[in-house]
Amino acid sequence: MHMGHSHSHHHHHDHDQTHMNQQQQQQHPINLRRKVTRILFAALVTLLPPLLLRQRITNTNIAIFALTSTALAFMERMRNEVKFFLNKARNIRDGLMKHAPPMTNTSKYLFSNDNAADRVTFVGIALNLLLSVGKAIVGVTCNSSALVADAGHSLSDLFSDFITLWAVQIARLPPDDDHPYGHGKFEAVGSLFLALTLFGTGISVGASSNSKLLQILQSSATAGVASAVALPTYPALIMAFISIVSKEWLYRITRKVGEELNSQVVIANAWHHRSDAYSSVLALASIGLAMSVPGMVVMDAGAGLLVAGMICMTGAEIMGEAVKQLTDTSDEKLEERVKVLALQESEDVLEIERIRTRWMGSSAIVDLSLKTAENLSSSANKAIENRVKYAIMKKEKHVIDAEVRATSRSVVQCPLLTIARVKQNDNASVQEIESDATSLLLSHDDVSSVQRCTVHYEGSLKAIVDANIKLKSPFMTITNATNTANDLRELLESSENIYRANIYLDLNEHAAPVPAA
Repeated sequence: MHMGHSHSHHHHHDHDQTHMNQQQQQQHPINLRRKVTRILFAALVTLLPPLLLRQRITNTNIAIFALTSTALAFMERMRNEVKFFLNKARNIRDGLMKHAPPMTNTSKYLFSNDNAADRVTFVGIALNLLLSVGKAIVGVTCNSSALVADAGHSLSDLFSDFITLWAVQIARLPPDDDHPYGHGKFEAVGSLFLALTLFGTGISVGASSNSKLLQILQSSATAGVASAVALPTYPALIMAFISIVSKEWLYRITRKVGEELNSQVVIANAWHHRSDAYSSVLALASIGLAMSVPGMVVMDAGAGLLVAGMICMTGAEIMGEAVKQLTDTSDEKLEERVKVLALQESEDVLEIERIRTRWMGSSAIVDLSLKTAENLSSSANKAIENRVKYAIMKKEKHVIDAEVRATSRSVVQCPLLTIARVKQNDNASVQEIESDATSLLLSHDDVSSVQRCTVHYEGSLKAIVDANIKLKSPFMTITNATNTANDLRELLESSENIYRANIYLDLNEHAAPVPAA
């Protein structure tokens, strides 16, 4: 008992370790992509402008490049920590809600059916239109470049809402002759356009903020900070706070709809809203710092750079997911769940030979090849295929089709010996083998009729025939019937098309077939 427990614990530990390793492998390309995006963004907005103007790159440009890259890395780490604590808080809330009395959830009532994506997107359009106009006006009149940058982010959110609305509408179209698998990948196309919109917004806002930062630094060195630039005022602070609250609410309802519908473009749009909320937090902090400490007014322009960098990193994430779906990248998590389902559904499934998955928007298609126990009939394999298929489609609600193929495991033999032993004509069809076997059986003097003749294969070359026959004499002894069955088996196995034969005797009208050889 103790040894068994130790083995189980060790197996569980290995499984957890493997799962952690898979998560680390999945996170590595994402982290690398975000790191490359940070450096590329910093170079584009700080080092490229002087090169385009045919100016020399100064130490100030290089310092701003290094500070921007470092600050974005720090903000990324802080963002991950905030996400971690928010997820823990959400889990605690969900646990408490399980034991709470039922309450009417307005957001669930409004955003929980087939048209939920449309409604939540229209809400986003209205809110982003108000925020982009409001932040632009307040940012210009109240001297806040961070708020102007944030207005650009909200404007890109407005465009992303229209892209989301278009993608969701197209993805709903049923399959046709041109798109036999449906139009689900238009969601990924929409996500790709959304990512490009974010990149364009981030680079333009970053270049503008970098230009203002250089202007402030140069003016500060000659005329002092107070005369270099006007300080932000209180309306900018209030507008940034309104943006944080409204965008966080919009993120939550949009993400909830996206997860319920498993719509990648809606989820991407939700993260677009969340990135706007983060940028508003940064704008709020920079405006407050500039107002309270006039000597730190440079932080307002610097915050514009960080906001732009966060926009570009969000775009890199969305683009990565869109490209993965458009290039049919396998879903390792889905594959692992399907493997577990297939192995648990039937004890006859010995191993998973191959598994492939592809996403079509919010729906997935699975292609699965199984190895079953040796010498199972084709009908038994067909039954296993159907059970596994229905189990996958029942447990995985986003899988709309599963192609399952089950083949019996064959004994591994030397190919040269197999070819030497198999006399079968490679071109012989199943119908030809059945016809030859029936003719041979009827040619025997003791055979009255062939009730059934079935051909199946061991490997790809060895044809095996199962024959159910009736004898002419109803008074034949068991010994004589067995001898006749042996003769018939040897007769069939003498054919060049048959590797092995099994003879079943139907001894009377009402008795079940008795295996004789």
